[in-house]
This record gives sequence, C-alpha cells and structure tokens, in this order.
Amino acid sequence: MELLTAAPKRIYRKYLAASIGSALALSVYSFVDTIAVGRSEGELGAAAMAVISPLYSFLTFFGILCGIGGSVLFSAARGEGKEETARAYYTASLLAMAALTGLLWLALALFHDPVFRFFGADEVLLPKVMEYAEWLIRFLPFAILPTFLGAFLRNDGAPALAMGAVLIGGGVNILGDWLLVFPLGMGMEGAALASVTGFAIQTLLMCGHFFRKSCGLKPARPRRLGQALRKVFAIGAGSGLLDLGAVFIAVLMNNQIMRYGGPPALAVYGVLAAVSPLFQAVFGGVGQAVQPLASANCGAGRRDRVRTFWRLGLASSLALGAAFTCLGELFPVPIARLFMNAEPETLALVPGIFRPYFLLFPALGVTVLATYFLQSVLQGRRSLLTAALRSFLVSGPLILALPRALGLLGVWLALPVSECIVAAAALFMVGRQTAPGVPPPGRSGENFLDFPEKS
Repeated sequence: MELLTAAPKRIYRKYLAASIGSALALSVYSFVDTIAVGRSEGELGAAAMAVISPLYSFLTFFGILCGIGGSVLFSAARGEGKEETARAYYTASLLAMAALTGLLWLALALFHDPVFRFFGADEVLLPKVMEYAEWLIRFLPFAILPTFLGAFLRNDGAPALAMGAVLIGGGVNILGDWLLVFPLGMGMEGAALASVTGFAIQTLLMCGHFFRKSCGLKPARPRRLGQALRKVFAIGAGSGLLDLGAVFIAVLMNNQIMRYGGPPALAVYGVLAAVSPLFQAVFGGVGQAVQPLASANCGAGRRDRVRTFWRLGLASSLALGAAFTCLGELFPVPIARLFMNAEPETLALVPGIFRPYFLLFPALGVTVLATYFLQSVLQGRRSLLTAALRSFLVSGPLILALPRALGLLGVWLALPVSECIVAAAALFMVGRQTAPGVPPPGRSGENFLDFPEKS
C-alpha cells in the first residue's frame, strides 16, 4: 500500500498538489461568482453575495461531515487490513449523505426567505439574493456531492481524478460566468447557472472512478448502522464544524457590520467573504493531503510517519498563511477593485478593513490543519473542540464584545485575535497527541475502529 511505504516527502508532495488543486478549483465557484456579480451588479450585488456565502459554507459542512468522517475511517480500516470494515464505513457514509441532502433540500425549498433574512438580507437585498439562490436550491445535490466524493477518491488512491474533475468543473464555471453574466446580460442568475453547471460536470466526472478496476468503494452492509454513523459523525464533525462555524461567523459579522458600518462596509466585507473561504480552502487542501497519509499510517501503527506528515503540513500552512497576509497588507485596494465597481467613498474604507483582517491567516492555517490532523489520528473529540473554539466559543464572544470598545475596528480585529488564541490551543492538543511514547488508537484501550466484519 503506497500510503504506508512511499517516501514521506514524495507522497506528501503528490497528495498536496492534488488536494490544493481540488480545494482551489472547488472554492472558485463562489470566488469567481463574486467577481462577476460585483463587476456587473456593483455594490448591491457584492452585498448579496456576502449574504449567500454562508449557504456555501453550510453545503460544504454536509459534504465534509460525511465525506471526511467516513473516508478517515475507511482509510484507517484499510491500514489495519480490514477491507470489509472499510467498505461498511463507506456505505454508512453514503446513506447518511443521501438522507441529510434530502432534508436540507426540502428545508431550503420551503423556508428560503427566513434563512436568507437570518443570514443578513433585508427588504432591498432579498430579491437580489434570490436571483442567485433559486438556481442553487434547484440543483442542491450537485453542490454537495463533489466534497463528499472527493474525500473518498483521495483515500481510495485517486487524488488526481478528484483534482481533474474539480479543475474541469471550475473551468466550466469561469467560462459560464463570463458568457452568461456579461455578453448575455443574465447577471446573478447567470452566475448561479454557471456554478450549478460546473458542479454537475464535476460530480459526473468523479463518478467515473466507480467504473475503474482499482476502485475500492464498493458497498458492504453495515451490521450496526447506528454505531457506524456515530463514528462517522464523531470524526467528521471537526472539519465540518469549521465550515458550519463559517456560517455562524458570517451571520454575526454581517449584522455587526450593518450596525457599526452600514452597507458600504458590508460591500467591502463581501470581498473578504469571497477571499477568506478561498484561503481557508487552501488550508483545507493541506489538511486533506495530510489526512489519508496520517490515517493509513495511524491504522498501521506507523507513528514516526504520522509525526512526519504533521510537520510537513505545518510548514506548508505557515508559509501559505504568511503569503496570504502579505497580499492583503500590500495590495488591499487592487484586490477590492478586482471584485467590484465601487464608489470612491467605499474604496477609501478598504485599507482600514483589509489590513487588520488579513492578520488572521497564519493562525487560521494552523487551526485548520490541526483539525484535520486530529481527525486523521482518530481524535474526534479534540478535533471537534478545536473547531468549536474557532467557530463559536472564542470568535463569537469577541465579534460581539470588541466593537463595543473599538467600534468598527473591533469587528475587523475580532477574528485575528480569535484565530491566534485557537491556534495556540490547537498546537497544544496536537503536541500531546504526537509526543513520543503516546500509543496510537486501538493499541491502548478501546479500538475506535472496532466494527464487526460482515459474517
């Protein structure tokens, strides 16, 4: 098995390129849509995309919850040589994904207006939001499945296919944005239609893996479905909560910005709401590169290799975080101009918003990587705690408290301060897990992978 035998740096680079490529291409949907809408619809369109952004985070949460949770257990079980158990976890994850997608699809179809009002839309923004959202709701499963399928493809030895499918889908989205939004003048509806077309093509290409002889994603009846689902959710909740927490953070930020800064500040934040998920997706790509490598070696008891993959991922995350911060500190106005046609008064706000906000990215990279890594070594509770600290327990109180003392500046400083606190806690938890002499799960006490083989 290549995950257990290949040179760590070589196989890490192979998975890193594929995972970051997939993450970048997948996140390009909302990123490019925001550029197209902001350029064609101006500040109102940019503000509407800031309202829609939490929905994308919510969709990613469901894909990660089942996809990462199930694929970690799938890979770890294969590392222990339990093929039937691995397939049972895949089947349980697929059933959970189908059920949750159906429930979310129905809820958004029936209650979309209250949902978007909760996300920050008012009477003026809501019609503009729905021009985009109605297309996304109609084709909702295609927006969730690529995240789920990509996780399993990476753990089944097909990271290149996952990346290729996402790149092609992203290319279709970019071309569609240009054609539908500008020459055909379809505005927000055109951007939405381009996105759902890209999602559908990406999903179909990924499904080609199931026709390969090497495909290990074959159904196997889980004898204890409830037990399997609890373990899938326990592992997947950590990185999934990062995206669900992005919804919570975006809602708080949207409402605090409207309170302390008004629509012009929200339009600028609409740019940040597109840029931040892109950078977080890159960090997620680092985590997703480390995840199958660490999971398989954890299952096989190869602790030295697990620690090596953590160090490689940490170096990548810190370097990327520093680069992202430099971009925002040096080029705030050019970045904002890329996304929207704004009045001079709005552009004057950009440096004072971007420069404090962009300080968060090195710490964010550490937090995201730690969340994925703790999942990979079957430390679901610690992974969940890291994500909860980042998404709710630290960020929420700071977003509410700092503006009372610092005004609008407090809104922009809340997340950088929060990320530094959470990153320190995450490093402490990972340090305890990777210390020499700590036994891997299943070799001291209860085996988390204990799941009856099909008889």
